[in-house]
Amino acid sequence: MVTINKQFAFGANEGSSQKTQSLYIILHEVGVDNSSAQANAAYFKNNWSTAETYSTFVVGADGIYQVGEPGYVAWAALNANPYAPVQIEFERTNDANRFKKGYANYIALAREMADKYGIPKTLDAGGTGTPGIKSHLWVTNNYGGDHVDPYGYLASHGISKSQLAKDLANGVTSTPTAAPVYSNPTVPSKPSTSNIPSGFTPENGTFVNGDTQIMNRVGAPSTSAQQGGYLPAYGEWPYDSWAKVGNYTWIHHMYGNQHIYLPVREWPNGTAWGTFK
Repeated sequence: MVTINKQFAFGANEGSSQKTQSLYIILHEVGVDNSSAQANAAYFKNNWSTAETYSTFVVGADGIYQVGEPGYVAWAALNANPYAPVQIEFERTNDANRFKKGYANYIALAREMADKYGIPKTLDAGGTGTPGIKSHLWVTNNYGGDHVDPYGYLASHGISKSQLAKDLANGVTSTPTAAPVYSNPTVPSKPSTSNIPSGFTPENGTFVNGDTQIMNRVGAPSTSAQQGGYLPAYGEWPYDSWAKVGNYTWIHHMYGNQHIYLPVREWPNGTAWGTFK
């Protein structure tokens, strides 16, 4: 039986009061590199009513943190929410040992919750209404939205979809030790001055967010540019350059061949929304 930390669990009158049907266990990952389970659970606990997003559990190397009440709606998978008594977020780390510990917790919790709610330990099987353990990508394909997690992050640590399916069915026996190949927009390529956009000042650093999530933008430093993902509260975002564009200061890094931009302060106030290191 897994051990669940309820430090950030919702109290009375927090989160949804709607009970779910028992069709799906939904698997997510937090989407921001080096973003711990504890930090994400704290964010969900402190911001659920304004951010209007949270999962049932957040899992990492340091343990399993409950946020929402199992058996009740969580706000993490759009129209699939009413059918998922449990939704699980997985922290992001670049450390292979942390990943291995966190992954074991991720699988153990999914398997235990599937047994609790009588849900098959199959991965992404069938279409809408087919019971089983589902990725957020499956939710997107069947209910809409644009999320594709957790496959990109798992692949960066050598876990394929087929390996995930085997582990969910049988439990974790071992995890690959392949060198990570990162594929998430929040992980920059190696710094290169040739990648720095015109008008941006080169500077290698890391932005540490404050208590409010920030959306990054793809292709241009503009709030009207294509939406990327959210940097959660207290998450970290490496960058290679910065510039003041319009009413914001933006930082930049590369994701493959894509330029990704994050606003970190608004003018004329000019107060940064986090800290830099």
